[in-house]
Amino acid sequence: MYHQAWKRMQDANHIVIVSHVHPDGDTLGSALALYDALIRAGKKVTHYNKNSELPRVYDFLPGFSKIKNSVPKHFDLVVSCDCSTRDRLKIPLGDYEIINIDHHLTNHYFGDINLVVDHFSSAGMVVYELLKANAIEMSQACATCLYTAIADDTGFFQYGDMDEFTFSIVAQLVKDGANPKEIASKVKRRESLSKIRLYGYMLNHFDLYENGCIATIIFDKAALEATGAKREDTKNIVNMLRSIANVTIAIMILEEKEGGYKVSLRSKDINVSNVALAYQGGGHKTAAGFEVPLCDPKMLRDEIVEKIKRIDKE
Repeated sequence: MYHQAWKRMQDANHIVIVSHVHPDGDTLGSALALYDALIRAGKKVTHYNKNSELPRVYDFLPGFSKIKNSVPKHFDLVVSCDCSTRDRLKIPLGDYEIINIDHHLTNHYFGDINLVVDHFSSAGMVVYELLKANAIEMSQACATCLYTAIADDTGFFQYGDMDEFTFSIVAQLVKDGANPKEIASKVKRRESLSKIRLYGYMLNHFDLYENGCIATIIFDKAALEATGAKREDTKNIVNMLRSIANVTIAIMILEEKEGGYKVSLRSKDINVSNVALAYQGGGHKTAAGFEVPLCDPKMLRDEIVEKIKRIDKE
């Protein structure tokens, strides 16, 4: 399948690589690594992301400044990176093929070619195996992007399937030029003042349920405005709630600028992807999410807590 996917890319006239909306390090890192490899192979490539503002913590990644938020008029192949559903691409329907590169257990297999490995910790690992299988030289830029993808999606090697195979890939990426200290510094040690203020808001407003086993936080527009925070500043706050000793599941409900709510679910061991699927979302066993239209966020929170309580009893 890796050979088939690469051959289709080589046969394409204009490739659009898509990273998902509200991007994280995995979707950007895997997409930018593939962008680098295809450019070096002489292909015409556009990296598209719907968002006009991208998280600045990833601005060090090679190729970051070349990401476009509009789709070119003519292209014949789309390669999606880290998107479990077609809707995550936010790209118009058209006469083109799709190569779907992902690692989510809940992937919808929407591509003409599906490179979906759900036991991998990140989409970055799938891209690494794609390039390796086709004997594509690993540039320093490519190694930096893939290391960032894997590190970011595993909470810098804390979550997911962190096995010997994963670390062997990471070790090879370091040999190929990725700098772990520099990448960690760029991603983890450049917090905005508004994000620190948002932490303060979270500490004063989170709620506990089920004898302290479920932690929840709601960020409405007023909370973001009061702290000066942007959407990207909410990243990893739900993981902080999960880190509380007695908490087994953390829930973050975020009001979106364009309306509706984004819900992030994290657990220490319970399968929260089933809860996300109930709302047409998806993800992994211990990290999932979904979006809902505008509603009463407290009622939504209570509904999610009830669903989790039922799952916990099954």
